[in-house]
Amino acid sequence: MRNDAVRAVELGRKYEEIWGLRNCTFTVKSGEMAVLVGPNGAGKTTTVKVLTTILKPSKGKAEVLGMDIVKDFKKIRKRIAYLPQGCRIDLNLTPLETIKWSLVARGLSLAEANLQSKKWIELMGLSNCKDRTGWTLSGGEIRRVCVAMALATEAELIFLDEPTAGLDVETRHKTWKILREAVKEGVTILLTTHDMTEAETIADTAILINEGNTLIQETPQKLVKSLPYQYKIIVRKDEFKALSSSDIIDLGDRLILYAEDSKAVETLLSQFNDLTNVLAINKTGLEDAYLRLIHGIKP
Repeated sequence: MRNDAVRAVELGRKYEEIWGLRNCTFTVKSGEMAVLVGPNGAGKTTTVKVLTTILKPSKGKAEVLGMDIVKDFKKIRKRIAYLPQGCRIDLNLTPLETIKWSLVARGLSLAEANLQSKKWIELMGLSNCKDRTGWTLSGGEIRRVCVAMALATEAELIFLDEPTAGLDVETRHKTWKILREAVKEGVTILLTTHDMTEAETIADTAILINEGNTLIQETPQKLVKSLPYQYKIIVRKDEFKALSSSDIIDLGDRLILYAEDSKAVETLLSQFNDLTNVLAINKTGLEDAYLRLIHGIKP
């Protein structure tokens, strides 16, 4: 049976009179990918900063790798790695130098750091720019260097705050593959995102939070399966009038309609004289489960 790499109980953090995190309770098993999901301002970054011992909790408690985040913060810092949301690099250094010296700062020998930096330059697809200074890199390349800095530590527990933000589709998928391979090798990852597709694709367990509170923790597959709807249909609004408020999201000139099954889809489609007004029919996903948990399907 795997141990808990992270255990948070009623965790909260207050900034003067404002709660950035109210009541967060969840666990992350060793060797799994946990994704903390929520909209901007939900408390994802605050949660990570508390767990990485950057911020002290105002309430509740948490353990990281079996150690108390307040009492054992020095020990915890030696065994984890953290990629902050606003990660910056020294633009005067090359990607190879950036990764190498960050590893030396963690205690690796120059020879070990050199080998590790070369390995992760290759894995993150940065070989074509490894010897260019940061001034010449694109935003996506800089973000990949930051991700490589965290992963190159090969720490047993890695916190990544929106690691794929700003990356193009192809690079994002490559990064997902690298993260999943790291987990396969036994690394535990806690990743934050507001991208529900990302969470649904890579998470072993999804922790849904909103307004600083944990809504639920479950596998993405079970959360989607819990929905009473299997399909969502995107249509032009003017062509469809018979609406049920619990089964629709209004997007202005378009609507998202929810249907229980294929028969319900057929019933909805039969109300259209012109099917060109039906723009897409998709299976429901984690985003729909999240909206239902917060708003009963309505935004």
